[in-house]
Amino acid sequence: RKGLQLNLTQRHKGEEDLIVAAASILARAAFLEGLEMLRKKWDLFFPKGASSGVISAGKKFVERYGEAALKEVGKIHFKTTQSILSR
Repeated sequence: RKGLQLNLTQRHKGEEDLIVAAASILARAAFLEGLEMLRKKWDLFFPKGASSGVISAGKKFVERYGEAALKEVGKIHFKTTQSILSR
């Protein structure tokens, strides 16, 4: 929202704060649930991270569903996408 004013504090080990720890747990749960929903929708396992396994799964995805569908399941501006699309 425009005009919103807030104080932002950045610090190491933010999870020591109960609210930050809870938010981190909820965010992780939502991420894992999202991966599971993608697996069911596309009938393909989506590994986490940017490993060679992710690139392999991405190549398999593009093989099955086409390059255009990649934007439905990933962040296409990331370097990993370039590796997936390289032949």
